[in-house]
Amino acid sequence: MAWIGKKSVIATSLIAVVSLFVVVVNYSEKPYFLLEPVFGQTFSSHWMFSRQTHKAFKPHLGYISVPKQEPLKLHCEVCSVVSSSGQMLGQAAGPEIDRSSCIWRMNNAPTRGFEHDVGHRTTLRVVSHTSVPLLLQRPQYFFGQANDTVYVVWGPLRNMRKDGKGIVYNMLRQAVEKYPQARIYLTTEERMNYCDMVFKKETGKDR
Repeated sequence: MAWIGKKSVIATSLIAVVSLFVVVVNYSEKPYFLLEPVFGQTFSSHWMFSRQTHKAFKPHLGYISVPKQEPLKLHCEVCSVVSSSGQMLGQAAGPEIDRSSCIWRMNNAPTRGFEHDVGHRTTLRVVSHTSVPLLLQRPQYFFGQANDTVYVVWGPLRNMRKDGKGIVYNMLRQAVEKYPQARIYLTTEERMNYCDMVFKKETGKDR
């Protein structure tokens, strides 16, 4: 009888621990760091539970959509920022990059044909105003129906003006008119000024 009683206590304890783990996984902001020493840093919510329905997509006020002027809403836990450098070739980093919840790429850096080194997915592309024409040379590839990438375009105010005189803004607006599902955002003037200040502070140069 004593052994049966011990088994009952052990079973009850296990149920309590598992139940607590489920609660922590589903309601805490970052529950997996405690498990990383056991499973490694690649352990994530995708391994056991999907918390997509619980994520709060926070608005980022420094970035507004074309043409609706709505703030960017994005949620990322682990990001991979992938450069467009040729040094990516031969690194076989693609599988590791694709395990990230958000993958950021630069300008028109390609993925097709280089998936083994740079991965398949693209969550967000940060695009310089000078690279917009390069994207528009392949609009179906970058803005077509199968592409749900978020584009954040930065550049000086003179190119982003919404009064008909902003060259880059006009190009982006035409792209949205042709591809209504395209998710294109501009960096606000305030955010751009802040980024310029950081750049000058770090490099000593005026961009």
